[in-house]
Amino acid sequence: MLLDIIIDIWSVIDSGPVIMSLIDGCSCRRPSLKLLSGFLITFALFIAIQTFVITSKLSFESGPSSIPNSSGLRSNKQQPYSLDAHSIGQILPDGTVTFTPEDFQAGRHDKYINLPNVPIDIHRNEVVQGLMNEVVPFPAEKLLHQAPTPPSTNAIVGLASYPHFMDGWRKLVGSLRTNGYIGHIIVGVNPNIPQIERDYLDKMGVTYYAIEVANCTSSIMDGVSTSTKNTVRAKCSLGLENLKLEWGRFEMARRWLHACKSCTGWSMVIDTRDIFFQSDPFALLGDASTAQYELQFVEEIASYTNTLPESTHRAVNIGQSDRYKVHVQPCYGREKVKAYELLQRPMLCSGTVIGNRNGIHRFLSVLVHEFHTNNKSKPQCKSPSTTDQWTMNYLYYKGQFGYIDKTKTLPWGTGPVLTVGKPCVNSAITDEGGDGTSQKDMMVFSEEDGLILNPHDNTVAPTLHQWDRCGKWIRPWFNEHKDLYMKKERSEDEAGVDWV
Repeated sequence: MLLDIIIDIWSVIDSGPVIMSLIDGCSCRRPSLKLLSGFLITFALFIAIQTFVITSKLSFESGPSSIPNSSGLRSNKQQPYSLDAHSIGQILPDGTVTFTPEDFQAGRHDKYINLPNVPIDIHRNEVVQGLMNEVVPFPAEKLLHQAPTPPSTNAIVGLASYPHFMDGWRKLVGSLRTNGYIGHIIVGVNPNIPQIERDYLDKMGVTYYAIEVANCTSSIMDGVSTSTKNTVRAKCSLGLENLKLEWGRFEMARRWLHACKSCTGWSMVIDTRDIFFQSDPFALLGDASTAQYELQFVEEIASYTNTLPESTHRAVNIGQSDRYKVHVQPCYGREKVKAYELLQRPMLCSGTVIGNRNGIHRFLSVLVHEFHTNNKSKPQCKSPSTTDQWTMNYLYYKGQFGYIDKTKTLPWGTGPVLTVGKPCVNSAITDEGGDGTSQKDMMVFSEEDGLILNPHDNTVAPTLHQWDRCGKWIRPWFNEHKDLYMKKERSEDEAGVDWV
């Protein structure tokens, strides 16, 4: 750009008659004309340089406010890298395409990619492998019940240490067993779990550990807020006093899965309070040992998967989320986070992460290591200032989980998990003083049996997550579909699984 401007200036200067005609009739002597010409040349060059500097600065420092919204991507490796609406955070400097929402919107789901928006770091794999190779300690929690080895090598793992959780057990464990899941279920429970709940879990083939709530070590409490009433962000557990419960549950899962020598298939680390299964979540994933993608993250609804695109508020991209910026920027810094590069990218859910034995171990090793690192940093990096989901998203989009070629994200409305939380909430109604929860307009139901479908592939959604945001319509739906999670009205009358 600068060279073009200078050439234009010199072309004008070189046309002597033009300049002389401008000063024709001047009574100044010739030395003054040379001086004036020199001044004009110098001034023109100065303006050209300043124009170039300012233009360059605007191009490279533009943030969210200067980037138009667009989910289109019309680039390939031959096209130059530019910070415009089509390539911001989607095309790397070497021309590598990292995000193709237009493939998904065109129905080319198998072509869709959502890769980290950073160049591949071949050394990162070595670092990640080093974390994976570290010795995994034995579970710190007391094993209350070891279930017999089930027929399948798959595993569902989560923390559910509620004082009373029978309704939750029936929707979680009952829906898995009733719908044909024959793998491991490993959970953390309240140490004083009622006997009726223990009896139910025992006959359903559930392995469970007692989670003793404990005070956290002083080092991870230094400078952090203690006003939160959320126990998982205020307390730790016995044996893991250096991690808040919200973070510690991932270390529990890492240790439990490592201790489970027959958990060699697929695993899903889950939230437990708001999850329900309509079928086996791993049934369509194929053989875990030969899977191309050993680690799979589940996307929440984004602008390009929104089934009501005219209602833009019904979806949220992570770069547009104030919650993401509030939770990660104080810790990592605005310049590292670069939320504006994620304006079109989907938010990933930390409550349903899927992987084979190697993939899930990689995920848990990296995430837990980051938690420990953050706990040694400033208060803004500790819980509750920085939470699990936002840390996980930051790590993913920075390529910190490594092995990019073995990792993928699953678009909302497809695959083994349908996250219904955001679609069930209409903030426009809430903003007007109404109750915007429990919306049903984005749900798709099977005309044959009333099951909830993935809206983008019209298949039964194996897993429903965050269903509690849909309470007003989904609780009656549960009552109409009791056969999905119970065979008998009373838990005591349930027969249990064959291998127990």
